[in-house]
Amino acid sequence: MTKHLSKSVGPSSPYLLIAVRWVNIRVLSSIGCFIILLFILRYNFITCFYIIQTYLTWFRFYSGVITANDNFDTSMSSYPPNQTSAQPTYADIVPAILHHIVIGNLDLAQRPTWVAARDACLKWHPNYEYRFWNDSSAEHFIRKEYPWFLQTWETYPYPVQRADSLRYLVLYRYGGIFLDMDLHCRRSLGPLRRFEFISPLADPVGISNGFLMVSARHPFFKVLVEQLPLFNRNFILPYATVMFSTGCMYLSTQYSLFSERCRLKLLNYEQHRLSGNISTPLFHHQGSSSWHSSDAAFIKNIYNVLRHLIYHRNFLLINLFSIIIVVLVISYRRRVKSQERHRNVLQF
Repeated sequence: MTKHLSKSVGPSSPYLLIAVRWVNIRVLSSIGCFIILLFILRYNFITCFYIIQTYLTWFRFYSGVITANDNFDTSMSSYPPNQTSAQPTYADIVPAILHHIVIGNLDLAQRPTWVAARDACLKWHPNYEYRFWNDSSAEHFIRKEYPWFLQTWETYPYPVQRADSLRYLVLYRYGGIFLDMDLHCRRSLGPLRRFEFISPLADPVGISNGFLMVSARHPFFKVLVEQLPLFNRNFILPYATVMFSTGCMYLSTQYSLFSERCRLKLLNYEQHRLSGNISTPLFHHQGSSSWHSSDAAFIKNIYNVLRHLIYHRNFLLINLFSIIIVVLVISYRRRVKSQERHRNVLQF
């Protein structure tokens, strides 16, 4: 009987060899499936990595904020309200073109505040070329200038994604000034035309895409246009999908990755924030971002959690190290006991 048991459970037992092979096949299959999954979702992982990196390292990118060293008064009090140019002191780098975008077949007659805001901006910029973009003109423009992007543009699930992406396409092609429809101009933007790119800071991180000034064919906007298909991902929540694929966080992520950030100038958040119903030196912001939903708070909560994790990283690392040591000790003790039981069976 002892010999029979020894043969059946010994190292050369066919049952043991079959079990080992089966375990190896399962392990290899799991590794293979994991590699295939990584390959299929590689672009999702890449985009998520860039976005998370932007959230966690944004404090490094405040060097672009306009200060006294730029010889510019961000309060705008030093410039006449009707000054439509940076001349004669500085050259006008941004062309005198004003862009508005309304996507989704919206009726402006039902939005009188938007009409009033547009009229105010046109009044302060009487000698500017004006381009109003809607669904039909946008599609015609993309078919002509960016045919490779048409399929992506048409398959965006939310109209605001088409509006967001269109502003990058239009500004790269023509340059000029883009304004959200809820920005009511309080003065001319002419003094800012000396800078090749302007955008205000956003909260809690990043920059806003509701107000953009840029020169035509700017290399930064070339990157923005080219990276749109890569970031066209479903981030589960509508707010996250819009923000990360085309919105402010998409713009901010590309800003953080752009190697020549010194060329990109930002307006400080304290004076020029575009959130809520507020007046700044440049605009009255009506705060009509109707596409925002309750999951916006969820995204901000995630940021707050990540920020606290970074702040307490030393404490977390010590706890993580302690947990790893405990797991290793328990695993070692179980392995020793398993070997002892196996020896006892062989001896029996």
